[in-house]
Amino acid sequence: MAEIRISSDDGLDLRRLAAALAESQGWPRDRVGIWENRGGGDVVLTVEDALLQGTDPDPLAQPVHTRSDVHRACELLRHRDPSLRGVDFPALRDEAARFFSAGWSIADLLHALGHRHDGTPWPRGDGYAGIEWLQHRLRNWKSATGDIRPSASQETAQLRIVGRIGLPSDLGLPQDDPDDRGHPAGPEAARRAADDARRLMRVQSRTTSDGLAHRDRTAERITRRE
Repeated sequence: MAEIRISSDDGLDLRRLAAALAESQGWPRDRVGIWENRGGGDVVLTVEDALLQGTDPDPLAQPVHTRSDVHRACELLRHRDPSLRGVDFPALRDEAARFFSAGWSIADLLHALGHRHDGTPWPRGDGYAGIEWLQHRLRNWKSATGDIRPSASQETAQLRIVGRIGLPSDLGLPQDDPDDRGHPAGPEAARRAADDARRLMRVQSRTTSDGLAHRDRTAERITRRE
């Protein structure tokens, strides 16, 4: 772990300066740390050594943005996954584009085509091909309301942040739940809380007149442990 110490006598916001430095270098926020030395009046930016090695990024792990990016990504998907070779290219492009727009990478989509959301491998071989099989696999990576779930790499990054900051042991428990505390919340509790948060944020962003009714319906769908 490398350390970069930032200090100034000009009254600058050193934490914001450290965050801007990390962003300018393209370092993922969950792989750097910003620590304020209150006694010394400076800030220490910690960076994982792997981020400083200057290696070329993995093209499979890069986000896919433009139409040409999506086209090239789908060509690579067809080359890597034999089950896609019988799928019409426009249909593959339309299905994949939805996931790329959610921040998925090519590696994320290859993982989803090979594994269920719970990590179980999909069956392969004769009979497991075509557009319906493609849609069936990708449907497993959507919520009950049709929202695209976080990819494997996105969820790993989220849980890495959770592991650093910690979670309250009563996360996901109702107020009247028996006292079942004393251990950190696990990944499943983190996923449930994230799903709840995403649903509620969508509700709060609605400005139509039926917002309150929609919020009530959303709250009813939030799952709590019995």
